[in-house]
Amino acid sequence: MGYEAHRWSVIYLNRLLMLIQGLLLTRHQIMGTEKIPTDQSIIVVSNHQNMMDLPPLIWYFRHQHTKFISKKELGRGIPSISFNLRKGGSLLIDRNSGNTAITQISQYGHQMNKTNYAVVIFPEGTRSNSAHLSPFKMGGLKALIDAMPEALIVPFVVHNNYQIFEKGNFPLKLRNYLRVSSLLLLFSKGPRCGYLEGQT
Repeated sequence: MGYEAHRWSVIYLNRLLMLIQGLLLTRHQIMGTEKIPTDQSIIVVSNHQNMMDLPPLIWYFRHQHTKFISKKELGRGIPSISFNLRKGGSLLIDRNSGNTAITQISQYGHQMNKTNYAVVIFPEGTRSNSAHLSPFKMGGLKALIDAMPEALIVPFVVHNNYQIFEKGNFPLKLRNYLRVSSLLLLFSKGPRCGYLEGQT
């Protein structure tokens, strides 16, 4: 399978996963995703509640060839997700390797800076499984920002996904209200920094 065939199969698989949530009587509210730029590299900074965070990231940044910075353990054992992380151009790091992981992120960022891709990083370092943010681990994020000076920084905020699994993996919770909204603002660093709020 070629790169484009792999990429679009992943995109539509994740779109299907979003639509299947309708079987749980889940409602979605989507606003402002047209503000996502497609003509420059992007650093997507997101919180992380569970694996269902990934489909909207892949779908809404589909024109930017979404890549992930992820722990190496996720490269094995998870159907479709592990394969895509290994074969789709994402970076798998050993979170316990300290400076080695930071160096890998920096090198990866320099490569991605030459593209119009979206690189997704979860500064919490792991899933929170709740509405509460865990403390950010800033080393990897800083290395990525420094390595991608041309990139627009896009915070992406996930809300309510944790509710789907409040009762565990089975049964999944019914009647969830998930939102995806985007709003592009300018921060003190000027046009390099944007703000995209996504809730899903």
